[in-house]
Amino acid sequence: MSAVELPRAHVRTAWSAAALLALALLVPACGNDDTPTTPTTPTGPVTETLTGSMAKGGIAVRTFTATQSGTVSVTLTSVVPASTLGLGIGIRATTGADCKFSTTVNTAAGATAQLTAAVDAGTYCAGAYDIGNVGSDGVTVTVTVTHP
Repeated sequence: MSAVELPRAHVRTAWSAAALLALALLVPACGNDDTPTTPTTPTGPVTETLTGSMAKGGIAVRTFTATQSGTVSVTLTSVVPASTLGLGIGIRATTGADCKFSTTVNTAAGATAQLTAAVDAGTYCAGAYDIGNVGSDGVTVTVTVTHP
């Protein structure tokens, strides 16, 4: 048996055709869709919950992002054992470690928001802090934040 030799031009054409076919299969199809896309924004408020332990003299804070202007509601929903705490809303310090509260209230836990504030779109923080009532065993707190 003898081997069949193909002219170099034919071999080059066969490899070129195979490479083009492989490339066509790998490249996604492009279309001319003139329909503009509109970014979606949440249609309603978002509720986030922070539950954690807080030591005597401590603070429990949650960072959240308001995607649009609106009202933020903060509720101290639970403190175990029962204690009056400070509740605040503000912005993170430049170090990112602390929350600089701009609006605060001293309150006991309840079912309705004890603190509300108007905000623009942006990143904020809210939480509870000891105002001198937390004992040496600390407390468990639950704070609910509802924001746009």
